[in-house]
Amino acid sequence: MDASEAVQEHWSDLLEDVAATAEGFRAEGWEVLELHPGDVTVDSDALALDVLVPDDEFERLEAMVAEGSFDEHDVYRTAAGAVFLLVVARDEERNQAVCCPAYYDPADALELKRRSREEGRITTRLRRLSGGAVEFTHGEPSLFFE
Repeated sequence: MDASEAVQEHWSDLLEDVAATAEGFRAEGWEVLELHPGDVTVDSDALALDVLVPDDEFERLEAMVAEGSFDEHDVYRTAAGAVFLLVVARDEERNQAVCCPAYYDPADALELKRRSREEGRITTRLRRLSGGAVEFTHGEPSLFFE
């Protein structure tokens, strides 16, 4: 099974994991933004996973990030033809979290894997088509790779 087939087959499972994780945070009194990406690409030059999100979600994301500090991150990873990720960025002081599903083809991410390990960082760049981006930089690239 190639990566694009894997994404088609497993994407809905990942979205269910996102919803369950978000619900767990909400049950503890957190405000949670669940993102629903339209596309995810590997950007080895920027050491980033580039995640395209809908405008309405991006606007809410921008507002949350402008008011807080999302400096705590969890990354949940599984592989099934592609690598599937659930990235959770948290603002502990304000009890806010952003849950972002992502994926990549391992063959497309070899350079990203090598360079991010050398640099000791990787970025989740969340953007919309009309411009603007919010970035979460992670100091443990090993969380993203097998």
